[in-house]
Amino acid sequence: MEHSSFVKNTLLLIGIGVWVIVLQNAGLIPQLKPVKITSEQPMTVQGQVEVENTVFIKGQVDANLEAINGHNKFFKDPRTGEYYVIPVTDAYE
Repeated sequence: MEHSSFVKNTLLLIGIGVWVIVLQNAGLIPQLKPVKITSEQPMTVQGQVEVENTVFIKGQVDANLEAINGHNKFFKDPRTGEYYVIPVTDAYE
């Protein structure tokens, strides 16, 4: 009897696992891994985006430098207190 219960529980867990994978592939259950997005077309992003590496941007991006660090085109290094000019150039031109 004990062996039969173990087999039933094992088959039940395998069946649940298979259905979870099927439903994730169908898009009904969200996947837990991050999704990599690449696009040649302009995209609109709403909300927050967490970036862990480098982002290459082709074209122009509107940036309010005063809102970023409170100074016009300057960055104050908190370690040394020195100000640095923030470069405002386009590498693609």
